[in-house]
Amino acid sequence: MTTGLYPGTLRHRLYVEAPYEVPDGMGGVTRAFETVGLVWGLIAPLGGTEALAEDRLAQRLTHRIVIRRFAGLTAAHRLRKGARLFDIRAIREDVPVRSYLTLFAEEVTP
Repeated sequence: MTTGLYPGTLRHRLYVEAPYEVPDGMGGVTRAFETVGLVWGLIAPLGGTEALAEDRLAQRLTHRIVIRRFAGLTAAHRLRKGARLFDIRAIREDVPVRSYLTLFAEEVTP
């Protein structure tokens, strides 16, 4: 069984970030993220849309990201590449024998 991935295909250095909540002192919480790992992946853009929201133009960019399996990865995590942030929307295990995951993600602005 082959995945179609060749050496050097996973060339994007991505940091895996996990959410945690910090009490804000007024009964609520503030969500923050901490880096929990480093993976190499392939980022492929899928598409984008633009919409008028709250009197301004909002863009939505989606990507397919292929990485090696990362234990405990869920849709609550996000990926960071430099200043770019990717919220994970769905995870698909492509080839269990080869341990690759395909992530469908939306690029967000910090």
